[in-house]
Amino acid sequence: MEEGALADLLLVDGDPLADIRLIEDPAKNFVLIMKDGKVFKNTLRP
Repeated sequence: MEEGALADLLLVDGDPLADIRLIEDPAKNFVLIMKDGKVFKNTLRP
């Protein structure tokens, strides 16, 4: 890894390969959204 590198990340509640319809409702099914190194949504429990 390179210092200062940014990554985008989507964490889906379920398996989108098994059920592509999970991406139809990101407000419900995306539990973590990260863009440009900033977290925009995080509903994970510690």
